[in-house]
Amino acid sequence: MPPLVTHMIAAVRAGGQINSDGLSFNGQNGDYLLGATTPDIRVLTRWDRERTHFFDIYDDGHQDCVENFFSSHRTFRDPSNLNTETIAWVAGYLTHVIMDQEYVLQIYRPFFGSRSLLGGNSHANLLDRVLQYELDRRERESGEQMQQIRRALFGSAVEIDAGFVDRPLLERWRDTTAAMTEHPPDWERFSFIASRHLKSAGIESETGLRQFMENIPELLDETLTHVEQSALDGFFESTAERTASVLNDWLGAD
Repeated sequence: MPPLVTHMIAAVRAGGQINSDGLSFNGQNGDYLLGATTPDIRVLTRWDRERTHFFDIYDDGHQDCVENFFSSHRTFRDPSNLNTETIAWVAGYLTHVIMDQEYVLQIYRPFFGSRSLLGGNSHANLLDRVLQYELDRRERESGEQMQQIRRALFGSAVEIDAGFVDRPLLERWRDTTAAMTEHPPDWERFSFIASRHLKSAGIESETGLRQFMENIPELLDETLTHVEQSALDGFFESTAERTASVLNDWLGAD
């Protein structure tokens, strides 16, 4: 699924379409940005993915991650019962689960999944990781924007009542998320991020890993040829529209 910086930037873009008096869902709202990454807190907790994302990636049937979220955490359903910081955090959280669901439906399954031309094999999953990493790398090219996000994050989490995530854990996750914005926009961390998929593809030795990293430009070309820019643009646009619609409905905005 899309990495953390991609999620935060997507949340900011969707936030520009949200109509809410007195609330700004932008790159200065650290609670909103933190919410946009919190579903991936399972990296620290080792919780099952469905527990934080409310969507089963292996189930081809109809699913609604938003309704599943509110059904599991009913206290969040009515924003009038929440403080401003928690509203922003929940809004960010919803941007994340919506984006991940749309990525599975619009990008992963059609281009990399078991029913795609690539058949969902280890090479397909590796190309999917290459795509995700490249999209995130592009977002990290703006050092000024990363610095702004980092400042906003460090001002968050204090007043959020996250319910199923206690404050010490949320603050630890905030620091983890902020650290992600410090990584340079290069490929140095790819082998760490995609280690499981590299092993599945039989790439484990130092020599094999070095050869793989040398072939990144060719793999990236293969990936971007397979998934055309128009498909990516359509994914980002439709995801932002759906996210804004969901949040406007939740907030009761006109």
